[in-house]
Amino acid sequence: MPNILGRNLGNIGYGLQWHTLSHKLSSEEQNFEAMCTAADLGCLVWDGGEFYGKPEYNSLVLLNRFFAKYPQYADKVVLNIKGASEINFMPNGSPDFVRKSVSNCLTQLDGRAKIAMFECARRDVNVPVETTLATLKELVDEGKIESVALSEVNANMIREAARFVKIAAVEVELSLWCTDPLKNGIASTCRGLNIPVLA
Repeated sequence: MPNILGRNLGNIGYGLQWHTLSHKLSSEEQNFEAMCTAADLGCLVWDGGEFYGKPEYNSLVLLNRFFAKYPQYADKVVLNIKGASEINFMPNGSPDFVRKSVSNCLTQLDGRAKIAMFECARRDVNVPVETTLATLKELVDEGKIESVALSEVNANMIREAARFVKIAAVEVELSLWCTDPLKNGIASTCRGLNIPVLA
């Protein structure tokens, strides 16, 4: 069974994207029912995003409302949150923007749950990776986030990042139609560094 942040978690996680980022949104009651069912079935790593939906109704807002109604799940699930993305989905890995993104996510959660893992949705090629990672490490040290995860990175980036900060997980696209991580060194690099893969 996968171990993330010292916790044994189920093999299947739960993605929140389409609860708040869709042309036709499900009702909140339907969303909550699905979320309860996922957790009850052992899908305990929940993946959300600051930009999954409009600022007034994104993953964090949904999670706030869910945990307000079902506080018993707050310590049961592990939240992996994507952020540090401009409104046009362009990555921004500058220290100020990363801090602003994390602060916004925490404000929207309003203390109802912790951010176990935070990941910049994409690498900002205009900012040195060590600068972004140093900011994330500071946020871990300050207790704002529990750990750092990576998203949409290659094997070299994973190795480079792991030299600066402990990486809790790496998120990739992996499916019957996209098996690239099994062939491009990502999976083998994560295995060698003992980093769980979220797909």
